[in-house]
Amino acid sequence: MVAISDGGSSVQDYDLGELYQQLRELDRSDKRLKRRLCHVHRDRSFIQSGDSEHGTLAEGSLTHVSLESLNAQCQTLFSCQELNSSRRETLRNDINICSRPRLRPLTILDMPDEILVRVCECVKGWEPDVLRYGSTFVRSPSNIKNLRLTCWRFCNTSSHLLLPFVRVELKQASVEHLNTVSQHPTISKGVRAVRVVLDYYDYELANDFALFAEYSAANLGDHADFLECMDSEEFEDRVGNNKETIRKTRQLENSCLSFASGAVDDATFGANPSHRKLLQRAHEEYRSRATDQKQVCESGTFVRIVTAAIGRMPRARRLELREHDGYSAPHWKRTTPPCAGDDDYFLCWMIRPMTWDEGRQWVLGTPHIDLLGLPGAGHEAGTFLKSLEINITSLPESHDVLTAEEMRSLSMSVQQLKNIQIKLRGYRMANLTELGHALDTAELQYLRNYIDAVLNTHSIQSLSLDFECFVDEDTGPLTDLGSLMTFRLWRNLEEVSWRSVLLYQKDMERFFQQLRKPLKSLHLCGVRLLGGSWAETLEILRTAPTGYVVTLSGPSGAECEDLSEEEINKVFRSQSGDYWGKSEAEDYITGYSRHNPPKPEENDHSDTSSTQ
Repeated sequence: MVAISDGGSSVQDYDLGELYQQLRELDRSDKRLKRRLCHVHRDRSFIQSGDSEHGTLAEGSLTHVSLESLNAQCQTLFSCQELNSSRRETLRNDINICSRPRLRPLTILDMPDEILVRVCECVKGWEPDVLRYGSTFVRSPSNIKNLRLTCWRFCNTSSHLLLPFVRVELKQASVEHLNTVSQHPTISKGVRAVRVVLDYYDYELANDFALFAEYSAANLGDHADFLECMDSEEFEDRVGNNKETIRKTRQLENSCLSFASGAVDDATFGANPSHRKLLQRAHEEYRSRATDQKQVCESGTFVRIVTAAIGRMPRARRLELREHDGYSAPHWKRTTPPCAGDDDYFLCWMIRPMTWDEGRQWVLGTPHIDLLGLPGAGHEAGTFLKSLEINITSLPESHDVLTAEEMRSLSMSVQQLKNIQIKLRGYRMANLTELGHALDTAELQYLRNYIDAVLNTHSIQSLSLDFECFVDEDTGPLTDLGSLMTFRLWRNLEEVSWRSVLLYQKDMERFFQQLRKPLKSLHLCGVRLLGGSWAETLEILRTAPTGYVVTLSGPSGAECEDLSEEEINKVFRSQSGDYWGKSEAEDYITGYSRHNPPKPEENDHSDTSSTQ
């Protein structure tokens, strides 16, 4: 017997078994009421249809029964069902109260794993889709790290959120880390992207001490120029004494330059003997990293391990090939001011890995490894990518003409590709005003064939192209991409972003004709028009199947060559100063304005009056 009390009111003592017995009797009573209700409904249907004289009434019913009597029985039965329902609810409430002292208190660990996984995702917080937007906006997994240390249950349900993407560099320790992650039974299930960092340490530079001193001086000079361009007060809040840091950087730069030029004497290093030790230490560290990288590249295991690792991770369907991603430069994250004896701050700049374009500027070449062939190699390992990003400053020196077999393999690897981003921009050093390397004819043909192969699929939904290298300041446009955009149907394309792309007006018009669904967004930045006029191009964009999100900035070519910067800004730049503000050209494209900005406004008035 248990005394039932709820909300401070005591109820008569009940036995839990007696309450369950009453609940079962209510269930049996409900069944009888439903059966009787069915009989009454059948009798009513017979009477209403006039079949009572020719048929038989329900078993147990009277022979002479009126319709009013049956209706009254229905009302009575419905009332009994409502009473049973109310009584059932009361009994269940009493049962819960009686059972409460005997039940164990429930906790979050009593939830099933599916709900705990959702809870862990909320702990990590929202982040953009990695397959679509890449690993740039991935949140820090610090909360997940702490959650995994709570208990084994939380560890098992949150480990897949620990590493949404994995970075792999051209060094043995990084390759082993990727291989270990891909073989982990839980963590590997959460990896959605693999970023291959293409910055490298040149082996020739590592074996030439004088050349390395010159390279270190150039890096230190770039860093000093960067500090001088920053606002002193703003920089002082983050790093410390700006002037002292610049002074030390310049001194170390001059010492390295003196050694590189051969003008080394006691006066050069006598005042700062630590400079020679720091330079030697930096050279030893650089040579150690270059040796490790050479072993990884020459052994041929890098591409094989990366493709095998991607194949083992079920959700890793995005591949990123990036140079200068920032993670390999710990000095950018420095928040404490460099003190007098802190040489690591300057060491990071002296041994900074170089991009492919920098390697060509220093006449050193690029790594002898087919990194651009990773997508095709992944297909041979049974992996189909859904997202691909290529962000490089130059083509690898070991490139060659793509064979028909290589193009076929590359095309097969992208048949499920939905998002593709290709960015090829020359690396701008602080002391340079133009691109460090211009593509020659063979490189341009190789690049066109490569892009043609990766675009050979109907599954692409988002296309982003950035080709600053296609413009030479002396000779003008090197080539256009019209044939790559127009000689195929775009069945699923929804988002387009073009930056520094060269196109003829007729090719742009044909591109929109090849679309099979309206674009959700269109972003054109720095597009150079090689033929036609921007006034006619705006007409094409206005009638093209595009959505509300349309941006057009920094155009060149056609009539823009004859306009001043002020006139160009008036047409193609927002005058409100607001980030979300639209320019006159964008208002015309989206239909918010009837006036085509590049055309003289009086022409529109004359056309309107003549029409009237």
